[in-house]
Amino acid sequence: MLSFLYSNFKKGITKVADNPQLIYTIIVAFLITGAFLFTTQRFINIANDAEERLINVRVGSLQDAFVSFAGDKIDDSKYLNEKIENIINTNETIKNFKVVAKKVEPNLNTNIIESSYIVIASNNKEEIGQIDKQDSYLFTFATSDPNHSITISANEGSERLFKTTRAITDNLGNILGVVVTTQTLSEADMAIGRDITNSKIILLGVIILVMFLFLRHSKIIDYMDLYKKLKEVDTLKDDFISMASHELRTPLSIIRGYADFMREAPELSDETKKYVTNIDTSAKELDLLVADILDVSRIEQGRMSYEFSKINPVELIEQIVNSLMLPAKEKGLVVSFDKTNILENQFINIDVDRFKQILVNIVGNAVKYTIKGEVIVRQYVEKNRLYIRVSDTGIGMNEEERAKLFEKFYRIKNKDTQNIRGTGLGLWITAQIIKQMSGSLSVESIKGVGSHFIISFPLIS
Repeated sequence: MLSFLYSNFKKGITKVADNPQLIYTIIVAFLITGAFLFTTQRFINIANDAEERLINVRVGSLQDAFVSFAGDKIDDSKYLNEKIENIINTNETIKNFKVVAKKVEPNLNTNIIESSYIVIASNNKEEIGQIDKQDSYLFTFATSDPNHSITISANEGSERLFKTTRAITDNLGNILGVVVTTQTLSEADMAIGRDITNSKIILLGVIILVMFLFLRHSKIIDYMDLYKKLKEVDTLKDDFISMASHELRTPLSIIRGYADFMREAPELSDETKKYVTNIDTSAKELDLLVADILDVSRIEQGRMSYEFSKINPVELIEQIVNSLMLPAKEKGLVVSFDKTNILENQFINIDVDRFKQILVNIVGNAVKYTIKGEVIVRQYVEKNRLYIRVSDTGIGMNEEERAKLFEKFYRIKNKDTQNIRGTGLGLWITAQIIKQMSGSLSVESIKGVGSHFIISFPLIS
């Protein structure tokens, strides 16, 4: 057990040494605990003093009221006892209330005048008529200041008591006796004891909370270290992908160059030229994949560059549509550009090359995922925005597929798409580029009917 504690203590010291910021957490924990202890003790002391003052003020008021009539009734023990009984019944903290009178008489043996102090009224019936030697010094206290109550503290075992005395005088100011009140502080002590217990429970909760926060802070530091390491690995990954992609483009360009050269060679048979064409097609697809990977890397690292210019995109759209007519025709599809609603002076601020890239991607996808029918591209203006709508009669999408369409690496997988090649990067890249050019991209689709991809950009004057 000791070795386990020592081992964990050592690990804790090492961790604090390696992470100086934890020292501040420890200091704050001690300060919070110390402040709570100081505040609690201060509150208990104030509450204790206030309770004692309240008790003294209350009994002083009772004695003031009692002595106001006790001088006239000093010889009426029955009356005084009734009043004392009423006081005891309405004040739970008063343990004893009595009236003591001084009796002076000669000692028959010594002929010396002696004084004795006799209890003439009390809530304790057994002490009435008895002489209490302890009352002599209380009598002396009271007669030293007849107009005020005087309180002294005392103890009976573990119980704390207050003894308060006040002189009883006649109309001429002559001292006839004293009233002595004994009050118990047990209820106040119990209340303070409960407060102390509650404070200890709260303190324990505070310490547990501070320890939890300390451990939480320690975990956060671990997560921060892990995050830094993951970020470094992610940076290395991005750098590697970027470097590898760049390095791949050179041999791919060489392969495609040789493929073009071989296709022109007259000594090759038609079948061999067909193989060369397949090589060029695969190299082209790989080149496009490399380009996508490079774009993903640039977008994620914030290194995608743009050269914005004010243009009317009609000619660019028409150029892209015309370039895709041949592959569409080979599939038996019709690709057209509807210029019915196009007006002059419809300008947008875009990067021309990136605009071409997104159009090739979206219109190319429409051709790729349309088995029969047509693909129509339209340009129009609504609410000070220029819209480009690419409509097809393709396989369409359901709601779940449409919701995930622009996620990275997401591809719709069903029997209609199983023979269509792709990486799931194109639409993600397209959506990011459109967003970075202050545009928007949305899609409307019905399964088995077709899809509409809508691109929009704000018009500029």
